[in-house]
Amino acid sequence: MDTDGNGELSDVELPLQLISSFSRADANHSGGIDRTELDAEFKRLEARLTRGPALDPDKPPRTWAEVDRALDRLVAHHELEGAALLVGRGEKIIFEGYAGSYNADSLVNMASASKWPGGAAIAAAVAEGKLDPDAPLSSWRPGLIGTPKANLTLTQLMSFTAGAAAIGDGTPDIALDPRIDIQEAADRLLQFDLVAPPGTEFAYGGWTQQVGAAWAVAATGEPFVKLWNRTVGGPARMTSSHFGHPQKSRDGLDLPNPNLQSGLWTTPRDYARFLMMMSTGGKVGGKQVYPAAAIKLIETDHAAGLPHRWRSAGAEAGRSYGFAAWCETTRPDGSCAAVSSGGAWGTLPWIDREKDLWGLFFVFDRGPRLREDLSVLRKAAEAIVVNKGD
Repeated sequence: MDTDGNGELSDVELPLQLISSFSRADANHSGGIDRTELDAEFKRLEARLTRGPALDPDKPPRTWAEVDRALDRLVAHHELEGAALLVGRGEKIIFEGYAGSYNADSLVNMASASKWPGGAAIAAAVAEGKLDPDAPLSSWRPGLIGTPKANLTLTQLMSFTAGAAAIGDGTPDIALDPRIDIQEAADRLLQFDLVAPPGTEFAYGGWTQQVGAAWAVAATGEPFVKLWNRTVGGPARMTSSHFGHPQKSRDGLDLPNPNLQSGLWTTPRDYARFLMMMSTGGKVGGKQVYPAAAIKLIETDHAAGLPHRWRSAGAEAGRSYGFAAWCETTRPDGSCAAVSSGGAWGTLPWIDREKDLWGLFFVFDRGPRLREDLSVLRKAAEAIVVNKGD
């Protein structure tokens, strides 16, 4: 892993699964992790894994005050830097709680919780008529005519149904230098072979969404950062957020090849503003600022009935996938009754259309080991809202 041979691992050399441990493991603040620091972090992680969840699902919080205390308990139990939970309806925040060092302005990377806001920019370009979600990839890349990729559609690229490998086989899009041109990035990614016929399986986390981002850039004539700021970040008032790269040393504000599926850096309050805009059908302050047609595209099940090549943590209970977001439950008409976009560091944003409710659990750690506690908090928060009639 120590590719430069300096005796330390930088965040670029570190496996992606350990990025959330980097700042804590770098005890001497040298900007790298040496063998002693790495051994200490592994021992710490091993000890944490034996603890199990912090919250008892049979004794869930029943008031907002109890939710606040549960959040504190979760942070202390898992030795987290901090965590946040926000719950709302429309543009109203019903509950906003912080624990540890986190506050409304804590800025961290979102990992796969980036996909939903990133995909929203591409869906907006579709709603503007600049992209056809069903056009063949060869209409943009004629050199693909006669190849298995020629008839891939934007919808297939964004819903991970294009026949590409899943995240379990690697993340070549994240490995690419974010400073190269995004069209060059697409060139490189399109060299990877498909592993299944398009439209026959769902393969979460593959390289295809980055190709979708490059297609949107070509169609709109805007760099992705500008496209996202114009269609999503600006309208939602996400003033402290930017799309870049999940590895901090490779991150930047105006990268030509920001990573769509894991490059969002944001704050609890900013991400909540995105959820408010999406939950209201694209309105902010009663004004339509984001196209409702784009939300419909996102919240349509585009992977219904397909087998999953790689069973990710977000796929439990038979969940499917929309246009860059999980479709937790699907209505008979193919629309998603609940949508989410959980990330590897533990952040989980969701909108439940049936309950007319949105929520955000915000954290930067190891997501899989927090899932049981998050499930307790989410169910408790939803039950409190229903019982109180907020």
